[in-house]
Amino acid sequence: MIRYLKVSVCFAAFFALQSLTTVALAQEGTGSHILNGTTVEWTYNDSDARMVVSFADGLGQYEWVAGRRKGNTDSEIPYSSREISPNIFLMSWIQADRPDFITMIFDFNAMTISTTGLIGYKSDNERFLFMDGVINDVER
Repeated sequence: MIRYLKVSVCFAAFFALQSLTTVALAQEGTGSHILNGTTVEWTYNDSDARMVVSFADGLGQYEWVAGRRKGNTDSEIPYSSREISPNIFLMSWIQADRPDFITMIFDFNAMTISTTGLIGYKSDNERFLFMDGVINDVER
């Protein structure tokens, strides 16, 4: 009986370790470019700031189309993304020349966006960004 118990415990430990390893390996890396071919246009809550972001070939580009930053653009920003739930995507990019680190959650079910970031990191103008908005249009 004790021998059977030892073997069972060893198998249980092996399968638990195998499961944890599989989960860890699945989360490893930088994500994918699952948003390629997608354009999203949204308005940030409590403001007239409106933005359009497009993704293609592993690169993102954006344009502020309304609000205080209207006309500001950037392109060829390497991005990573993953689908975290059906039709809900996590995306991040680093704009090293600014330097800005941005993360966005696009919820195409609820048609909302959440943005967080560290703007101007390691500069005298470093600041934290946390904004929510309503997605006006999605093209996929």
